[in-house]
Amino acid sequence: MSKPIDSGRKDPPVLRRAEGLRQFCLSIGVSYDTGFRAVQSGRLKHFRFGKKILIPASECERVLTEGL
Repeated sequence: MSKPIDSGRKDPPVLRRAEGLRQFCLSIGVSYDTGFRAVQSGRLKHFRFGKKILIPASECERVLTEGL
């Protein structure tokens, strides 16, 4: 069995401008329900893409510095 050829090319890291609510909650260490309640009450800025709730990167930074 042959090994795949490594071209040595490394793709640049992807800069995310938003992340899903589940991933956001995991990254800051709160439950999904807590994050969802923050969205519903207006304490967490968000937008929707279809049914998916997305949190802008700027809001992620704000929450990390100021808290929910």
